[in-house]
Amino acid sequence: MKKLYALVIGATLFACASIQPVAVQVGDRCLGCRRTIGDVRVAAEMIDGLRAPFPFRTSACLARYIKGHPDQQVTALFVTDQTSGKMLLAGDAWFVPTVIQVPDRKFGEDDYAAFRSKADAEAFRAGRAPLLRWPEVVAAVPAS
Repeated sequence: MKKLYALVIGATLFACASIQPVAVQVGDRCLGCRRTIGDVRVAAEMIDGLRAPFPFRTSACLARYIKGHPDQQVTALFVTDQTSGKMLLAGDAWFVPTVIQVPDRKFGEDDYAAFRSKADAEAFRAGRAPLLRWPEVVAAVPAS
């Protein structure tokens, strides 16, 4: 019986560890702001408790949604690494406050550039902004 419990616990841990992001596509609709995703290089994604993927336009959109929905069951949160263009877990990323240009508009909006490597984040910020971790990003954004 102990072996069966160990097998079930092991399978559960493996299943949780093997969660992968689903590719966010240009044209997908952001769950947070309902706007169309125009640049996947800054996109983010939430995998809910049922393992359904939900795309977000940016890391800031994801953070606002999470802050505004504290009871949301979440399995994983992913952000796009600015260096490689690949998604990584939000909790593993280093964030730099930045402004992104909004397509078809003459203004930018506050956002956060995500990096897998602290060295890449340090080089990007060039001493002009603080380095943040995911909990600090969520704390800094207004709730949606």
